[in-house]
Order: sequence, then structure tokens, then C-alpha cells
Amino acid sequence: MKQQRTCVVCGAPFTADRITQKYCSPLCRRYAHRRGLNVHQTAKRGKHAVIRAFRCLKCGMLVEVIDPKDKRIKFCSAHCERLYWKHSRSSHRIAPGAVQRTFTCRYCGTTVTVTKAKDKRTAFCSEACRMRWFSLHRKR
Repeated sequence: MKQQRTCVVCGAPFTADRITQKYCSPLCRRYAHRRGLNVHQTAKRGKHAVIRAFRCLKCGMLVEVIDPKDKRIKFCSAHCERLYWKHSRSSHRIAPGAVQRTFTCRYCGTTVTVTKAKDKRTAFCSEACRMRWFSLHRKR
């Protein structure tokens, strides 16, 4: 499926061989990757609702997740996560008590703020809300 596109790096028009192709050449793709142009970006405050927000444990960047498929809860990118675990004893990371993320419950809509690092909740405020939501949305 060939489509006419414009390269997001250099602005040159090109024919895309794949639906997901954004760059006109491997040179532009490598340039974007090295400059961090193709990593996860924080959410734009527009028509999309923020599902959860948190600060990266490694760099401290505020991340607002808008895609329900995005499972990030502690780190802004895989790069930060690798660096965090590789140098976990180093002094140049955020304090361990700084884990705080906020999300809205899918079932009842309440805003939940999680402050404990071991708390894995990302979509529901309680087990009861999770059970009710799944009972309404199970496939029949």
C-alpha cells in the first residue's frame, strides 16, 4: 500500500512502503532516534483525557499517559528504566519517596493518587470497581 507522505525530519516528500513509515530514508530515521524525536511524548492537553500522570523515577520528567495501551507507571522511557536499574545505587536519581502518580478510576471516575512504589494500581481504585467494570464489559 503505497502512499505519498512527508518526512517528519527533513520535510521531503516520499512514497511510503508501509503504513507506519514516517521517514524518507534510514538516515532520517537514525537522526530522529538519536535526537529523541521518536520517543514517547507527554500527553497533549486537547481532546484526549489523561489516564494517569506520574514523575519518572530516573529523570523526574512529568509523564501524562493518554493511551490506554500504554502501561508505563514509573519511568518515562525504556532508556530511563535501564539506566535506573543499571545504576540503582548511584546518588543522581530522584529520592525513593518521590513515587507519586495519579489516575482516574475506569469504573467510578474518582481520582486516585498512589504514593507507594509497590502499589501497582493503574486503572481502578479498588478490587470492587475492577470486578464491576469487567462484569459489564466481558464478551458475550
